[in-house]
Amino acid sequence: MHHSEFSAQQFQTDFKTQRSFTFAKNSLDNKHSWYVVAFLALILTTCDYFCALKYSNMAAKSKKSSKPAVSKPAVEKKYVAPSVALTNTFSPGFWQQNWMPALSLMLLAFALYAIGLNYGYVLDDELIIWKNDYVQDGFSGLGRIFSTDSFMGYFKEQKFLLEGGRYRPLSLATFAMEVDLFGPGKTTISHIINVLLYGFTGILLYQILLGLFKTGEGGKWYFSLPFIAALVFVMHPLHVECVANIKGRDEILALLFSLAALWAMLKHFDTNRSGWLVGSASFLLLGMLAKENALTFVVVIPLTVALFTPVSRSRAIGAALPLALAALLFIIIRYQALGYMLDHGKASTDIMNNPFLGMSLSEKFATIFLTLGWYIKLLFVPYPLTIDYYPYHVPKVDWSDWRALLSLVAYVGLGVWAIRNLKKHRIPAYSILYFVITLSIVSNLFVSVGTFMNERFLYMPSVAFSLLAAWFFARKLPEWIKEKPDAAYPLGMIVVAAIAGLYAFVTIKRIPDWQDGLTINKAAVRVSPGSCRSHTFYVTGLYDNVYKTLKKGDDKKALVDTMEFHINEALKINPDYTAALIMKSAVAAARFDIDNQLDKLFHQFEAVMEKIPYNSNFRSFLDQYMVYLNGSNSDKYIAFCYRVGYEFFYQKKKDYNNAIHFLKYGLDRQTEDIRILESMAEVYAAYGKTKEANAMRQRAEAQK
Repeated sequence: MHHSEFSAQQFQTDFKTQRSFTFAKNSLDNKHSWYVVAFLALILTTCDYFCALKYSNMAAKSKKSSKPAVSKPAVEKKYVAPSVALTNTFSPGFWQQNWMPALSLMLLAFALYAIGLNYGYVLDDELIIWKNDYVQDGFSGLGRIFSTDSFMGYFKEQKFLLEGGRYRPLSLATFAMEVDLFGPGKTTISHIINVLLYGFTGILLYQILLGLFKTGEGGKWYFSLPFIAALVFVMHPLHVECVANIKGRDEILALLFSLAALWAMLKHFDTNRSGWLVGSASFLLLGMLAKENALTFVVVIPLTVALFTPVSRSRAIGAALPLALAALLFIIIRYQALGYMLDHGKASTDIMNNPFLGMSLSEKFATIFLTLGWYIKLLFVPYPLTIDYYPYHVPKVDWSDWRALLSLVAYVGLGVWAIRNLKKHRIPAYSILYFVITLSIVSNLFVSVGTFMNERFLYMPSVAFSLLAAWFFARKLPEWIKEKPDAAYPLGMIVVAAIAGLYAFVTIKRIPDWQDGLTINKAAVRVSPGSCRSHTFYVTGLYDNVYKTLKKGDDKKALVDTMEFHINEALKINPDYTAALIMKSAVAAARFDIDNQLDKLFHQFEAVMEKIPYNSNFRSFLDQYMVYLNGSNSDKYIAFCYRVGYEFFYQKKKDYNNAIHFLKYGLDRQTEDIRILESMAEVYAAYGKTKEANAMRQRAEAQK
């Protein structure tokens, strides 16, 4: 869910946040401290293991290089001989031998995303960072970050908006640390950290693939399978949302630590040291604390080991036990923080948080498979890109739609083919299974994620596409045209360079859309005209960033025409969309400032009142505007107060408090209106307030 679902409803609202600058003074309270202690202990334990391993390896090398003293060679050899066969996935000296490809990948990440380093907060950054009190509290907020829903620091209370809730504390913890270390609002620092983490992810992917798929004899590193895969990953335009949006760090960290868990597991089989098993489980736990989709690596890691190393299937599965324990620990921590697993018992009635609302089971699954086919298309053709796949940019379909059927056939066919060809065609079969496994958790097939689909959901699964593309250009195509694998043959170089150029162009063209809320929503409404959300938030951006900055006397007509058009489009798509209804009242007020047609304004207010009479943001705005209109046409003003107060709230809603609230607006005029006085007398009498009812009757009689 994007933050604008809430920000549009927070019309003319300003939250003030404070932070603590002294960690010692604001120590963690007892209720939450064990979360932070456990988290820090996990990090320290992991670091301790790897430090011990490092010095152990150094000592082993020292023993090999020194001359034997007293021990007999045979006895020494027998003592260090491993009980099981070791793999040879990783060669020593990775950084010394591969500094050029590693540096190239990091520089490429910064070259692509440099344009966005000075951009500010946008979309969910409001919920997660700059209006999240726990994050703004810095280190002293860590306990609450790890012990509550990730939205709690924004809403200040438990909200049951999405199935399964949101528990992704690790990225929030990094943001909180940034606040204390660098100060609040340092968005450039946040963007730099995102790009650094992204670059390291590309390097780690390269290192893992280099270990699993050695470069062929005579091959070039810059056209090897590992480097092409990492190159495609770093350059893929689908990743812009995760990298350019600061909040997207949850996706980056989840994949980075999941790959680190795979790397540590491969190191375990290289050395047979149990410390790497602990490290693998620790990394995976960190990945899950970043985002839940890291859970899928409990399956991905043993599958990778079984397919691409000499390790037996039984050993690969057995080594997954620590990963399963890490997943169990995460589930327990998550349950303790949220208080439920997936079902919080409060079904969402908002189509923007439950897009399948009102669909039959057949329509739901047909629409899901439509989006699953859309994902495949985006991997191969990442254009056009949008943040908005809300109703109904993604249309509601049934099984008569050929696109849903084709997608279903494709997934079933690819899945069956992959399982049957795991030994014969390992890389393409593995790529298919990896893609399906990592996408499954955000597919809506098992758990509703609150939207039809999102480009960021492809961040982790896109590793499969990167591997498949690299396999094709570095191994399969050379086989077809009788070239050496991993060799820089002309056809492959030309095609890969062309694809890389297109990717770079689309990526660099897409990044400026993330400059601010107005630019990203303007881009969304252009690509997603069928979404009520895109129209609504484009109007919100125009109103907040443009209309409010205009001075009295400026020509506002063209701007108001644009806002009016888009808000009407939004309500055509979804007449009950709360955020659009709130903005409709704001646009109506903007139109009144131009044409001064009070009847039309009151008609718009009443239309919104019929839909959302108790929405606090709408009511707050309406109350302010009623005060603003106090000196307007008395008859029209009083008539509106009577219709809303007496006819709507009293007669229709039987709501005495709100009836009196609006009737009072009509009462506080220079000349008292008999109809208002008599209506208030009737409401007070029905409310049981006899004294007030008699007073109103007396005032009414005095006016006759």
